[in-house]
Amino acid sequence: MAREPINPHLLRLAVYSNSFSSVTPAARATALRTNPFRFGALRQLPEPRIAEDFLIASRLRRRDIDLESSIGGYYSPDTGLMLALIGREGKRGSRTIPLPASAPLRMNLGHALHQRRSVRSYTGDAMSLAHLATLARAAAGKTGELVGASGEAQMPVRSVPSGGGLYPIDLWFAGLRVDKLPRGVYVYSSTEDLLWAAGDGKQVDALVASLANPANNIGIAEATAICILVARPWRSMRKYGARGMRNVFLEAGAIAEHVNLAATALGLGSVDCGSFYDDEANEALGLDGVYETLVHALVLGVPA
Repeated sequence: MAREPINPHLLRLAVYSNSFSSVTPAARATALRTNPFRFGALRQLPEPRIAEDFLIASRLRRRDIDLESSIGGYYSPDTGLMLALIGREGKRGSRTIPLPASAPLRMNLGHALHQRRSVRSYTGDAMSLAHLATLARAAAGKTGELVGASGEAQMPVRSVPSGGGLYPIDLWFAGLRVDKLPRGVYVYSSTEDLLWAAGDGKQVDALVASLANPANNIGIAEATAICILVARPWRSMRKYGARGMRNVFLEAGAIAEHVNLAATALGLGSVDCGSFYDDEANEALGLDGVYETLVHALVLGVPA
């Protein structure tokens, strides 16, 4: 196949354009620094380079003795017993709420992938508790146990993949309009398959107020629930170091996708919501924001 000749004028222009980088000598004296401006002035600004620092700090390198020793320590019999206790921390709220059987997910995966959309407008109708239970189990429900060589059950496994089976993400819900569930904050226990009541309506109101989305972007006032992903980064980082933070975010993304696909199959609307004022949201949920922190949320509702 004959190739079109390269236009020499375009070639010279491309070489010329890529030979220079923009310089903003007044960057340090500029008060308003938009994100595009910061990116264009990385060499001039004395600010942390968050993306680059994170990627470099979490790189996997050969012959990293510290990392290899940390990971190797998780293959001892005692560590296996410890991993089997993940999710069994005990009381996470004032009382427990049993969950009904799940609603059937009759939509095949291919159709759910094709049909999934971000839904931001809702009718204000309530969601059934069975639908909430279905979403919780699809996102983080216990699906079995790993069995050891001697035949004893070792570690519960969930519907979501997790680096090292450490499950650093906890699944919470803010119930806004869920049948048979008072307005409040709830923590889902994967091992017990139930909800812990962890907060009242005032905490829900504070959480909603911490969302940075305007009402004309996501109809929070008509939504049924907010799915809350709470991370404990050091649960992963004790084994994997800085690399463990990648696992935390990967697991949060996997859980969010499970929620989105299950909601689609149930005929519900969902939209990912990463726009929240962190300090306000963590305070509303009673989290310290460092060792236990909100990393992502999804808004759920009946599509308008």
